[in-house]
Amino acid sequence: MRRLLALLMTISVSAYAADQADTFLKKDQPFKPARKAVLMHGWKPFKNPDPSTLMGVDKILYRAGYKEVYSCAMDIGVCILQYKDKKGQCLSVFVKGEELRNMVVSDWNNECQ
Repeated sequence: MRRLLALLMTISVSAYAADQADTFLKKDQPFKPARKAVLMHGWKPFKNPDPSTLMGVDKILYRAGYKEVYSCAMDIGVCILQYKDKKGQCLSVFVKGEELRNMVVSDWNNECQ
């Protein structure tokens, strides 16, 4: 019973993190202002643990200072950027576009890899 209660509390707290992002992230919002809003709301970039695996757009983003880039799809121009808050909760932001100046938010959730 305790384990079930702990699991339910974890799920509800994690869901809250993604729901909280609904207040400052919008679909098709340009990436740079969206990232600024994420940081202003207390989220910190969750640095990629192995940047040597990056190639293509994700490598370009990483070299441009976006250390939170987790990966980008090679064929559809979608990237995942990850953030964590003080409590260790996760926020993954999905952006679409192949050039930084044209990237927009396509979605977000509370799951990190």
